[in-house]
Amino acid sequence: MNPAAPRSRRIAAALHLLASLCVASIAALIVFGVWYPPPYSTIAGGLSLFILLMSVDVVLGPALTAVAANPAKPVKQLRRDLAIIVALQVGGLAYGLYSISLARPAYLVFEVDRMRVVTAADIDETTLPEALPEFRSLPWTGPKLIAAVRPTNPDEVLRSIDLALGGLDISMRPSRWREYASQKDAVLRVARPVTDLQKQYPAAAPELASIAAKAGKPVSALRFLPVLASHSSTVVVIDPVDASVLGFLPLEGFF
Repeated sequence: MNPAAPRSRRIAAALHLLASLCVASIAALIVFGVWYPPPYSTIAGGLSLFILLMSVDVVLGPALTAVAANPAKPVKQLRRDLAIIVALQVGGLAYGLYSISLARPAYLVFEVDRMRVVTAADIDETTLPEALPEFRSLPWTGPKLIAAVRPTNPDEVLRSIDLALGGLDISMRPSRWREYASQKDAVLRVARPVTDLQKQYPAAAPELASIAAKAGKPVSALRFLPVLASHSSTVVVIDPVDASVLGFLPLEGFF
């Protein structure tokens, strides 16, 4: 056995690992800087999906290179083997990022008495033409804050109930989407005072004080709504005047 072979394999695997980490860093910038900005990396599951993808893709490529990088091989065969490994790794990364993009949060939607994180996968794109013109394409640069209005027509009300029983809430129906600002009065009517949060979760007082200080308002004036999301219990703190989002806290808001 060539005594230089193990060392050559280790060097090849290390170089491949370094290149994989560089690619993973670029992918992380896209995923967490664009598709899943804080706090959505946690509440929409972006972090867990990315870790799963990278733990397979970053480890598998260098491991296969360590096996294939035999200096005794003809150069042509070695290049072919490494090219196949890289192609498989790139293909896996591309498919993984595509899957993560499908699960990206598209909207944070005010829905009756709560907020809901709606992902691109929750929306039937064939229904997008039913939306107002500004909502006919899904955002790619992080979730947009919007509202979903309840129908008033009796027939539409019954249809909405049927759809909701099937798992399709109004927040997932493009025809019900409206600009958030147009529904701020409805938001403020149902939002609860954060003093209720303080009573339920005394340990959250410092975080609430920090949010209030940044907003330049007393804690007692702030309001909150629970958030329905796939991966964690969350509340959103909102401004008492214009209902804008001031911050998120990892708390259960349904109490």
